[in-house]
Amino acid sequence: MRPGAPRRQRGVALIIALILVALATVLATKLGFDGWMERRRSIGVFAAEQALQFGFGAEALAADVLLQDLQNTQTDTLAEPWAQPTAPLPITPPDSPEAEPIGTLQGVIEDMQGRFNLNNLARVLPSGQPDPQPVQQFERLLVSLKLEPKWALIARDWIDADDIPGEPYGAEDAVYTSQTPPYRTGNWPMTSPSELMNLPGFGADRYRIIAPYVTALPTATATINVCTAPAPVLESLADNLSGEYMGSPQVLVNGRKTGCFPDLATFKNILGQANAAALGGRISDRSSYFRLTTRVMLGTTQFTLYSLLQRGNGGKITPLVRTFGTP
Repeated sequence: MRPGAPRRQRGVALIIALILVALATVLATKLGFDGWMERRRSIGVFAAEQALQFGFGAEALAADVLLQDLQNTQTDTLAEPWAQPTAPLPITPPDSPEAEPIGTLQGVIEDMQGRFNLNNLARVLPSGQPDPQPVQQFERLLVSLKLEPKWALIARDWIDADDIPGEPYGAEDAVYTSQTPPYRTGNWPMTSPSELMNLPGFGADRYRIIAPYVTALPTATATINVCTAPAPVLESLADNLSGEYMGSPQVLVNGRKTGCFPDLATFKNILGQANAAALGGRISDRSSYFRLTTRVMLGTTQFTLYSLLQRGNGGKITPLVRTFGTP
C-alpha cells in the first residue's frame, strides 16, 4: 500500500459522514415541517368547525330579531333593529366568560327583496307565455348602471327550460357549446347571482357593478320592497321613474332613517295609475327573504358564512341556502 492511501481513505470516510449528516438534517427538517403543517392544518380545520357553529348561533339570533320585527311592525324598513349594523361581539371561552376573548363575531342582515330577483326572469303569464315585465325591468336596471340591456334576454335564456333563444339577443346551447371550454345552459333557476358570469362575455367587471342590486331567490314571483330597494332598483320598475331617486341619493338615505321611504301609497302615486296597475302585486313594503352575513375571527382564522333566510307567514325562520366565502 502506498504511504498516502490511509489519508485518502480517511478523506473519503469524512465526506461520506458529512453526506450522511446532511441527509439526516434534511430528513429531520422535512419531518419537522410536515408535522408543523399537519398541526396547522388541524388547527385550521378545528377553527373552521368552531366558526361554523358560531355561524349557526348567529342564524338563531337573526331569526329571533326577524321574528320580533314581524310581531312589532307592519312593514320592513331600514330604520328597524334588524337593519342596523352591529359592532363585533367578543367570543370568550365557555368555561371562563371573564377570560380574554378568543375571537369576534359580527352579523349583518340585508333585505334581499330590496334587490331584483334574477329568477323572476323565468316568470310566465297565465297564458303560458313568458312575462315581459321582469325582462323590461332588468333591462332598465342594466341601462341605469351603464351596462348593455342585451344581458336581460341572455340571462332569461340561461334560466328558462326551453332551448329557443329569445329575440334578438338570446343565447342557448349553440352559443355555449362554442365556448372554450364548451358547456351548456343552466336551464334551471339560479342559485347565486354570480351565475351571471356564466353568460358569454359578461365577465367579473360587469358582475361587480350589478352585484349589489341583484339576488337569486327560490321563486319567480318575488316582490320588490320599496322601503329598502336602492335607487337603481326603484327606478327600474317603470320608465317614468328615471332620475327620480338616483338624481338625489341623499334624499332617499335621509328619508329612510325614520321609516319607509317612499311609502307604498306615495310610490304608487309617483308611478301613476297605469304603471301601478301594470305592476299589480309586484311591489310591497314587506319582505320574506333576508341574507345574514356572519364574520367570525378565531385567532388568525377568518370565516364568512352567508345564510339566505326565509321568514314564513307564521314567523318561522328557515335557512334556505348557506355559502362560505362568497355570497
